[in-house]
Amino acid sequence: MSGQFYDNADSRTYRFPAETISGAGVLQRVIGPAGKVGRVRGFEYIVTTDVTVAASAITVDTNAGLSSPFSTSIAVASANDGGAATAAELKAADDLPADTVIEIATDGGSTAGACDLIVRIDWF
Repeated sequence: MSGQFYDNADSRTYRFPAETISGAGVLQRVIGPAGKVGRVRGFEYIVTTDVTVAASAITVDTNAGLSSPFSTSIAVASANDGGAATAAELKAADDLPADTVIEIATDGGSTAGACDLIVRIDWF
């Protein structure tokens, strides 16, 4: 694909305030513009209520049932000051399929806590 393809990305930032991460399950769902594939360019959290166990993870994933889904996750740090996915964790080379639901979820490893979640996706 040419560089021009990526220069014309429709970059969107999705913000989800005060998401409770103590229960396992899907926190939010988003879908991109019709017919466009996506690439996760940023994924971070800011703790708003102290997390009592640092074993929790937050994931960005395609909806269940796809044969080769995109997925990335970040662990919730015990420092309770926020965190962000690294370039390797973002798997920037993997495309999100067009016209599919993207889910932001938690594994519920924390016994308490809430985070503001920020996900930036480029749509092509």
